[in-house]
Amino acid sequence: MFRFFETSLAPTAVPDNAEPPSGLAAFYWHFARQAKALFIGLFAIGFVVALLDVMIPVFIGKVVTLVTESRPEMLLATSWSWLLGMAIVLLVLRPAAFTIQHLLINQAIAANVSNRIRWQNHWHVSRQSWTFFQNDFAGRIATRVMQTGPAIRESLVALLTAVWFIMIYGTSSLILLASADRWLALPVLLWFASYVAMLRYFVPRMQSKSKVMSEARSMLTGRIVDTYTNIVTVKLFARAKDEDAYVREAIDHHTGRFHESLRLNTLFALTLIMLNAFLITGTGAFAIILWRHGHVGVGTVAMALPMTTQIISASQWWIGVYA
Repeated sequence: MFRFFETSLAPTAVPDNAEPPSGLAAFYWHFARQAKALFIGLFAIGFVVALLDVMIPVFIGKVVTLVTESRPEMLLATSWSWLLGMAIVLLVLRPAAFTIQHLLINQAIAANVSNRIRWQNHWHVSRQSWTFFQNDFAGRIATRVMQTGPAIRESLVALLTAVWFIMIYGTSSLILLASADRWLALPVLLWFASYVAMLRYFVPRMQSKSKVMSEARSMLTGRIVDTYTNIVTVKLFARAKDEDAYVREAIDHHTGRFHESLRLNTLFALTLIMLNAFLITGTGAFAIILWRHGHVGVGTVAMALPMTTQIISASQWWIGVYA
């Protein structure tokens, strides 16, 4: 089984046009289309996983309703079909869906896609002119070749799993909560509007800071590798003081850019923490108020809170992309 997924994509294959195009979207699509079947499969199984996860809070609410409304001696006799269906979903369907998702991510995509991008980048870069290599650090060029593959793969996987999960889970939560009482869906609706606004503000800025930090990291790597590559010359003719200053400048520059990027990450995290706190508090408060006035049952209250915690968990997808 592992071998089947691991051999689904050849890392060292070279397409007809191996030169990556300019433009971010075109650059991503150039590599993503080479593993199109795998990403479509990940997209589809992500939809199934999200739907199955949506059922867990529903099951919790249903179990609470059954327990509170049924006599103990009659529970299994009247509700065995519900309980059996829940058990099949939780013990068979959900583990199977998660297994397929992890096989696609870990066995089919992680190593194969990353190394195919590395191989094609190396194939393209190694065919550049002699002047190209003379005008840049070997370490910086190597860093770009090595880091581009994982960066593209991680962002695509995050987009097709966590973001897709939020959309499916959020839409399902809105429908399920609104079907119980429209006021119960209000906190989730406000959270989604605020979350989208927050992403529109922070993500472009985080991308910009990450790009600057990547440039600084490449320069730092390039200077260190350049020192080791020319170690004979350094030992014979250079002064240790000058070499230390050369690398220290790059480290100080990288540290400053890193701090700038992490400041934005921290502000994003704090904003998200407050937004998530309002979501779970608001949903819980609305659920209790509606229950006190007889508009919803105790099963709906038990369903609403786990739904918000799942949304909160999925909303932290950005950590793996911009950390």
